[in-house]
Amino acid sequence: MSTITTKAFVMNSFPWKERHRLLHLLTPGLGLITVLAPASERLRSEIRGATQLFSLSEFTLTEKQSRYAVRTASVIESFIAIAEDLDRLAAASHAAEVFLDVAKHDEPNRETFDLWAYSLYEISVSPEPVFISRMAAFRLMVDIGLKPCLESCVRCGGTADREPFCFSFSEGGLLCGQEDFRKSQAEWTSLTAGTVALLRYVASAPYKRLFRFFASPEIRSEASGFADRWLEERMEKRYRRLAILDQRPDIFFS
Repeated sequence: MSTITTKAFVMNSFPWKERHRLLHLLTPGLGLITVLAPASERLRSEIRGATQLFSLSEFTLTEKQSRYAVRTASVIESFIAIAEDLDRLAAASHAAEVFLDVAKHDEPNRETFDLWAYSLYEISVSPEPVFISRMAAFRLMVDIGLKPCLESCVRCGGTADREPFCFSFSEGGLLCGQEDFRKSQAEWTSLTAGTVALLRYVASAPYKRLFRFFASPEIRSEASGFADRWLEERMEKRYRRLAILDQRPDIFFS
């Protein structure tokens, strides 16, 4: 049996017998691991706070035959604002589902850990947490090699700078202004120059500046629709964590 100390984000949590919990932890060196947190549901548990959903904590783990258990844990950042706001909670849950899907099929990757750290912080403080969540998921797709062609025509490699920009989801990129290219494509989506510029920025910006941009409501709406469709078509999965916001009733207080 060996002992490992690591920082980790709690990405998911499940009850497991007698007030234990099973955690999915995203770590910088081990990738995504499943960990038993003994008695962490008890009110007096010393590790209870460190095992809460979306917390960043330092864990001391025991490992035997690739099975991990928490020995000790202490909170680094709890991100309380996420738990207290429905929009932030839905945004974090959506992004976490995408990151979990990627991490399950990938080798340990420090960049994935770092991107999640910057994304979760921004979700906790941004006035537009849902939009940040969508852009974080889009950047993750780029980082794992599922980047759309946004710099040139996906067919001929020529310049694609005619507005409105035409994007083919089936071919994975922009189409240039040649009419025969556009007519021969069964389906393409129009994008404004502002949306294309934003997507290019998100696809390439360093993490420290990834969310340092201004976008009008119209651009955010168009970019959100693009990011959702790109994600679902490339991952071949429907993501529904944000649907709770669409179903939320409007409540007015007088």
